[in-house]
Amino acid sequence: MLFRKAIHSFFFGNFLIAFSAVALTHLSQTGNKISSDDLHLLIFVFFSTLLVYNLNFIVGMNGLKASSFRSDRHNWIVKHEKIIWIFTIIALIISVAELFVLKKETIIFLFLPGILALGYAVPIKVPGLKTIRFRELPFVKIFLVAWVWGTFTVGLPIVQQIGIKELVNTEFFLLFFSRSVFIFAITIPFDIRDLTYDSDKQIATLPSRFGIEKSKYFSVVLLFLFSAVTFLRFQFNFCNRAELAALVLSAISTAILVLMISKTRKELFYSGLIEGTMLIQWLLVLLLSKIF
Repeated sequence: MLFRKAIHSFFFGNFLIAFSAVALTHLSQTGNKISSDDLHLLIFVFFSTLLVYNLNFIVGMNGLKASSFRSDRHNWIVKHEKIIWIFTIIALIISVAELFVLKKETIIFLFLPGILALGYAVPIKVPGLKTIRFRELPFVKIFLVAWVWGTFTVGLPIVQQIGIKELVNTEFFLLFFSRSVFIFAITIPFDIRDLTYDSDKQIATLPSRFGIEKSKYFSVVLLFLFSAVTFLRFQFNFCNRAELAALVLSAISTAILVLMISKTRKELFYSGLIEGTMLIQWLLVLLLSKIF
């Protein structure tokens, strides 16, 4: 029972997603031959990710309490509201503290993706519209998530350790594009998971428009595109053989998981396995780098 509670807390409490953000950021550092890992940046990425996703919980708390479509994850969130608040405050304090350690150039670069990330969780006033969260705009959420994750996990480590001028080159663009495509692909399953809840809130998503099966196949096509761009990066010598093999293997394993999605899948399938594909990708790169 204690182990089960710990698993739920780790997965449902946004700790896995925060560690995944750190893993992908570290992967970008390694892939771009940066001399040493910037621990302050990784700490910032972890706690800022935890902050944004917890804020999303807090802002949507009343809606969850009133919803008639509560999943196991939703029940966990409502039950642990105080704990979520505590970790949110801790994440805010540490994120702000780490900002003072990052380069000014990095903080400037952070401004736009930071605003968009907060707008994903916190309601803002959009001209011509009511006060709304970006995730509630029709079909916007998935593109926003892919772009912000690509910017945070690829752009940030490059700007922090090399400089913003390095963003204007083919190597950065291909890595950013492939990362964003991968995130887009694994975000589709979460739109499938949230289909009932989003439909109740009248939030238009790809699964609500095209159906579950077509959305799954589109995700697999995106994973194929991710593999193709990764092969192109290899042809340009932007990644080595080990990274190519690891990323393609991660795409294949992720595609298998996506095809296994069904209405009967439990919450932990998504919050554990699908979210865990990012950590699997990182682990595969580290493992195969030792072998090749």
